[in-house]
Formats: sequence, structure tokens, C-alpha cells
Amino acid sequence: MDCHEQLTAGYIVGFLDAEASFSISIKVQSDVSCGIRLDPVFSITQMGREPLEIISKAIGAGRIIKKTGQKHLYLLVIDNMDDLANRLIPFLDKYVDLMTIKRKSYTIFREIVMALYQGLHKDPSKLKELVTKAYSLSSLSPKARRKRSLDEIFEIINLHCRA
Repeated sequence: MDCHEQLTAGYIVGFLDAEASFSISIKVQSDVSCGIRLDPVFSITQMGREPLEIISKAIGAGRIIKKTGQKHLYLLVIDNMDDLANRLIPFLDKYVDLMTIKRKSYTIFREIVMALYQGLHKDPSKLKELVTKAYSLSSLSPKARRKRSLDEIFEIINLHCRA
């Protein structure tokens, strides 16, 4: 890796460590395995589009959109499972030692994404483990709020899958 590539990678990782969001939404859906769907999303919000373009290009994934309800902001979103597992995670794995603020969030996010990618969520006990991890990820952010308690989610899983 040449000096320019190192500087670019350092800039991006520093930017992600300060600004990125790793989240897992938990959706109740009767048409999915065990009635629960986990949706991982990586995102960054910025006033300018240019930093998001640099990051998207370096990772090789993502789309940039205007943020709903806040049209003066842009949002880089990576929510495609293949892009998360095969582009974002390998990129971040190379530089995870440079992360300080978001390292724990990334580690939990990575565990959930890779388990989903491998189909482990189809097993009710594994799904419960992943849901528990998603709740622990939420607890790292003071802004995060869950609509349902962990017990309610487990009840839904038990109802749809004899776990």
C-alpha cells in the first residue's frame, strides 16, 4: 500500500470512527422465519456529498441519498447483505485496529451480519442470540430506542418457532 492509499484509508477509518452508524433493525413479520427479521444497516450522515463519495468508492459499495425529512443532509447507506459481508466488513477488518470509538459497535455488528449471511438466524436459538446482540448494540448508543422489549421479541420467536 503506497503513502496515498495509507492516508486515504486513515482518513476514511477516522471519519467512520467519528461519524458512522452500525444498526440492526428488528422487524416483526409473519412471513419470515420465526416471525422476526433482522436488518443490518451501515450509514453515515453528512451535509456534503463529497466525503460520502470518497468512502463509498473506497469500500466499493453503498448509495448516497438525501436524508428523509432533512433535505440539507446526505446519507450514505450500505444495507445490501452481499455488500455488507463482502465489501464493508473486509474493508473494516483491515483497519479495525485504528478504530477506537466504534470498535465495539463494529464488532457486534460484524458478528450479526456474518451470522445472518451464513443463514444462522433460521435456527430459533441462534436467532435469539442475534436479537440479544442487536439489543446490546443498541445499548451502546444513547439515541437508540427499541419499540419492543427483548422479552416481547422472544415471545414472538417462540410463537412462530417452537424454540
